[in-house]
Amino acid sequence: MTPNLKFEIPARKMAAVRRTTDTKIAKGTRGFTLIELTVVLAVIVTLALVLTPSVINFINDSRVARARNDAQTIGAAIIQFYRDNGFFPQWSMSNAGGPGTNANKVDLLIGPGNIPAVAAPNLWTTGTSDALEDQLVTNAPAYTTKTATSAFGWNGPYVSNVINPDPWNNRYMVNVGLLDTAQGTQAAGGGTKNAVWVITAGPNGTIETAYTQSITVGVVGGDDIALRLQ
Repeated sequence: MTPNLKFEIPARKMAAVRRTTDTKIAKGTRGFTLIELTVVLAVIVTLALVLTPSVINFINDSRVARARNDAQTIGAAIIQFYRDNGFFPQWSMSNAGGPGTNANKVDLLIGPGNIPAVAAPNLWTTGTSDALEDQLVTNAPAYTTKTATSAFGWNGPYVSNVINPDPWNNRYMVNVGLLDTAQGTQAAGGGTKNAVWVITAGPNGTIETAYTQSITVGVVGGDDIALRLQ
């Protein structure tokens, strides 16, 4: 018969065991010291200072790239309009389905968005205008539409997406009133042709490119983003 053995641990030894166990647990769950937290925060701040300019530059570069792409899309649409119709979209109202009269000729085609600031009033902000969408998407001037048997006619829409403001909420503009179909640099009415742009005021919201400038010396001003049509 196996004897029924019982072992009793003295209270003092039990207390020592508990203290040892509690100490191990406390060591295993120790939090960060103030020095460790300071080091971690310093690393985070350093990374933020290093990466923030890169992120901002990336965002700005992507906005500029989008604006340039939009300008190219609008420019290509206007060129295709000319190929289909034999004239540029320069009138708010057609005349018997063709080019309008001088009374309906506009200085600008514009998209939605903010009117840019200018150093001094000029036709970028004061000129007569019609919407890019009316000319390239909806045919609001009522140009004659192209058919299977006609050589010319409006055959849009010429852009597949809605024309939105640029990435800074400025409007895209085209100084279509200066487009001239005469060959070379000589304008049909005499003198030198003027440069024509698909343009936006860019990040600073101020248009710094002259509305009227010779085709031979036309330059884009400031941080304007532009595609040259003529």
